[in-house]
Amino acid sequence: MTKYVVGVDYGTLSGRAVVVRVDDGTEVGTAVHEYRHGAVERTLPATGEALPPHWALQMTTDWVDVLRHAVPKALEGIDPTQVVGIATDFTACTFLPVLADGTPLGDVLPDRPHAYPKLWKHHAAQRQADRINRLAGERGRAGSAGTVASSPRNGSWRRRCRCWRKTPTSSRGPSVSSRPPTGSCGS
Repeated sequence: MTKYVVGVDYGTLSGRAVVVRVDDGTEVGTAVHEYRHGAVERTLPATGEALPPHWALQMTTDWVDVLRHAVPKALEGIDPTQVVGIATDFTACTFLPVLADGTPLGDVLPDRPHAYPKLWKHHAAQRQADRINRLAGERGRAGSAGTVASSPRNGSWRRRCRCWRKTPTSSRGPSVSSRPPTGSCGS
C-alpha cells in the first residue's frame, strides 16, 4: 500500500495543503484556501469594535476551514486511510492563547482582542518591546543588533506577555494559566 503524508502551512492570508508520497517524496496534491477573515487589522469580527493601530490578529475558524477545504482538495483521488501523518506550520511567531483544556481563548472570549492569535506583524506591544530591550541592554543581554524584542522573530514573547497581562481568567470556562510566560512581563 502506498503511504502519504499531508503538510499544512498556515500563512498570513491563506492556508496551503500539500500531499507527498512517502516512498519517494513526490508531491501528488496541493490546494490553497484563502482565509475568510484575512489578517484582522481594523475591526474585531465578533463585535465590530475598532482595533487600535498596529494590530494584526487571526481567526481560528479560518485555520479550521483550511482543514475542511484545502486538505480534502489536496487529497482528491487518494484513499485517506493511506495517510500516515500530518504536519502543520504557522507564520513566524504566531501563537494561540488557549484555555487549560486547549480551547482557543477567542472562542470563549470573542469580545476580547487579546484572546485571539497575534500575527507576526502585530506590533501593538512596542512599548513592552522597548522595555525588554532596555532591560536586556542594562543586563548585558542584548543581541548583535542591540535588541532582543524588536523583530517579528523575537516578538512572540512580548505578545504572550501582553496577552497574559490583558486577558484575565474567564468565568465562562476553564481557567487560563495563572502564571505569565517564563520571565518577567513587567507592567
